[in-house]
Amino acid sequence: MKRTLALFLTMCLALTLFAGCGSAQTNSNETPDDRSVTVTDMSGDSVTIEGEVKSIINLWPAGTSSFFVMGAGDLVKGLAVNSTGTMSAWTQYFYPESVNIPALGGTTPSVEELINLEPDLVIIHPSTAKDGFAEQIRKAGIPAININFSDYESMIEAYTILGKVLGGDYEKKLATWCEEVETKLAKSRELTKDIPEDEKPVVYYIAGQGESLVTTMAQNSIMQDWVESNGGIYAAKALNLDSTEVTAEQIFQLDPDVIIVGGAYQHVLVDQLKNTDGWKDLKAVKNNRVYTNPYACFNWDRFGLESNLQIEYALMAIQPEIAAENGIDREYMVNRIIEFYKQYNGKELTAEEAGYMLDGLKPDGTAEIPVQ
Repeated sequence: MKRTLALFLTMCLALTLFAGCGSAQTNSNETPDDRSVTVTDMSGDSVTIEGEVKSIINLWPAGTSSFFVMGAGDLVKGLAVNSTGTMSAWTQYFYPESVNIPALGGTTPSVEELINLEPDLVIIHPSTAKDGFAEQIRKAGIPAININFSDYESMIEAYTILGKVLGGDYEKKLATWCEEVETKLAKSRELTKDIPEDEKPVVYYIAGQGESLVTTMAQNSIMQDWVESNGGIYAAKALNLDSTEVTAEQIFQLDPDVIIVGGAYQHVLVDQLKNTDGWKDLKAVKNNRVYTNPYACFNWDRFGLESNLQIEYALMAIQPEIAAENGIDREYMVNRIIEFYKQYNGKELTAEEAGYMLDGLKPDGTAEIPVQ
């Protein structure tokens, strides 16, 4: 079994990020079994992984989709939780065996259970990072790292670390992803930088994880990232909201220009917006500027590799004229979806399937939660 060796602290990861998403330094004559790489994880721990990573236990559910999107589903040999409910229809489309990955019953399985599965790497849940759980796993001879993200900046950091750990084609894919995201964000900010503050649309985001029109995401989130980068004002920031709950009265008073609805309940909630007193009178609803947000292995609007696609989608929703002037329209997004999954996953969608995804639908064109 591969052993984790505690070595001296490596060069600060920030230098890597400053230079872009680069590769780990390796000897071109090394074989996979000879490979040795040391990373500094997001707890600041120095961790060495010996040999090729062929088996991963992932205890952080929010990061699971990344493996399926980049064609690394076969590496995942255990998850904190797993069910057909947690594996979306798109995940099962890209990786049918995803529902059969063993569930370990939570974020802190016994170390003995992990030893029995003989993983090359364990990714811990961020909530256990301060509890010494990673160190317990390392003392058993299994490399364990903490990577987590909540916005584009932290995703770039996390994917840089993961790329170094996995190496090979996965490292190249993740480095490309980092570069693409940095380029897209910079382009969106450049395109929208001259919009006066009082002309920017107010964007209200609805999480869509249940049948609630007043559940959003707090300020200082990835949602605020893609709204502000695309010339919008994030409603939760305008309300100085540090929780996920808002009142209908707050939204009615704010009267947003754009409403973007994510999650499995997006179509149900759009129907509610159009047919519920108060909500149906909002500017966004009356002007037909309510959008369902695409999802696949995970919600584009949240975080993960697919949030790469969210940047241009959000520009199309928030600043449609600027998007159209720069060739970003429905046809462009359908083609971009096809290219993205072919590039990262190896699966080539049809134009029809890509259109379903863009509309927040499953691969068969039906809604995850149908409108009654």
